[in-house]
Amino acid sequence: MSARNRSSNSLAGILAAADGGLQALFARSHRLHSLNQLLCGALGEPLGPHIRLCNIRADTAVVAADSPAWLTQVRYQAPVILHILQTQPGMEKLRKVRFKVQPPSEPAAHTAPPRRAALSPSGAETLNSAADGMRDPKLAEALRRLALNASDDH
Repeated sequence: MSARNRSSNSLAGILAAADGGLQALFARSHRLHSLNQLLCGALGEPLGPHIRLCNIRADTAVVAADSPAWLTQVRYQAPVILHILQTQPGMEKLRKVRFKVQPPSEPAAHTAPPRRAALSPSGAETLNSAADGMRDPKLAEALRRLALNASDDH
């Protein structure tokens, strides 16, 4: 095969056609990917996007959640997950689901920057009034500095 033909093939095509362990590895990866899509689709929103089928070893499926909060939710679904996977060809011997937390390897989609708290003019007036009644001059000065951060858009 010429270098030109080789570069036009996809990596998946090359791995699938390779001799030895790569073909088996590719087949296992493809199977896990298919089962993962099935599982996430079956669980649906909101849980599906936060879990991933990582591995199947002997009689155990390993499922990862992207945070401890979602891990708690997915643990309640262990019987459902087991049933979904057991209905697939070759998965009848599954008996357990093991869970772990594994944050996503890709950065999260662009999110808006956190909103900065705003101080209203009446809040600034309250801080200034409180500063006037303070006996501690350092605390009074700190309150006055805070009052300077009042926004005019309230």
